[in-house]
Amino acid sequence: MAAVGQLANALSSHPTFPRFLGFVAVFVPVWWAWAGFTFYANRFDTDDLPYRLLTLLGMFLVAVLATTVRSVFDGHSSGFVVAYLGVRVILLVLYERARRHVPEARRLTAIFLVAFGTATGFWLGSLALPAPARYWLWGVALVLELGAPLLAWRQLPTAPIHPRHIPERFGLLTLIVLGESVLGVVLGIAHVPWGAASGAAAAAGFVAAAALWWIYFDFLDETTISARGLVGGLTYTYMHFFVVVGLAAMGAGVKLAIFAAGGQGRYDDTSWILCAGLAMTMVGLAAIQLVTPPVLLDADVALRLGTVVAALALVPFGLSPLVVALVLAGLLVAQVAYELLEHEEHAGAVSRPAPRV
Repeated sequence: MAAVGQLANALSSHPTFPRFLGFVAVFVPVWWAWAGFTFYANRFDTDDLPYRLLTLLGMFLVAVLATTVRSVFDGHSSGFVVAYLGVRVILLVLYERARRHVPEARRLTAIFLVAFGTATGFWLGSLALPAPARYWLWGVALVLELGAPLLAWRQLPTAPIHPRHIPERFGLLTLIVLGESVLGVVLGIAHVPWGAASGAAAAAGFVAAAALWWIYFDFLDETTISARGLVGGLTYTYMHFFVVVGLAAMGAGVKLAIFAAGGQGRYDDTSWILCAGLAMTMVGLAAIQLVTPPVLLDADVALRLGTVVAALALVPFGLSPLVVALVLAGLLVAQVAYELLEHEEHAGAVSRPAPRV
């Protein structure tokens, strides 16, 4: 996702706490735009000519959206709103098609049309307002959009869905965002002279990304979707936001750690971004694991939450980004090693293969 890369670049170019909050906030509509098309395709993919043309148009508008992300942080957000409106209008058209042609999902699609349509009105109205009033309307619109599945919870079980495909689609998104973390290593090391410190930071970032890939694709149980029904499905969906936004923040944090290790002193106090990113990712993974049968609080949950505590505990000490990157990489490697040794169901086998790209 190009928009994820643009958001990570916006954060790494201005690594302050207000920018971090803006990064997380703007990530919400970008992620929800992807989720909207993903869940529609999972339920109502007809693969006919109108669907293909609308999907291609939606992909084009998402690409346009990616080009407007950086301008939001510069105070020029109208282009972002127009592009996002285009994406949502395409989804509204698709849901209207489903409402007409899928009788068993008529109530579900009607709720989505009302919620998404009302939210679209707020997005459109925000164009007439200056900041920060504009952002309040964005917030109302996103509450409506994110709350639509909760409003339609009674209809969700009766509508068509292919639960086995959802982990594949979310896994592909996670893999793409992990790729952004690796790209952060590449971009970081390309802009600093090679040395022991910068090389160690780059290696730590790569090892951390590899360990998270292992944790996600080997130790995250996908049975949450089917075994816990509606609660499991909604938890799996919403908590993946924290997984992917955390991974994107980690990518920016790794790049900043390499800059700092390479002698660019203005990045010496940015290790908190790496810590916050890992904490958000692990919160998401822990929440998903909490609703995975048969045990509520198991070793997996304890490991994830323990990593959250450890990452956040490093922030007040003001350690250098290199030290923090090495510590966090070590924690993640230790976590992978423990699970490989202690979990018989995972030892020597992969529970779910990574999506092919």
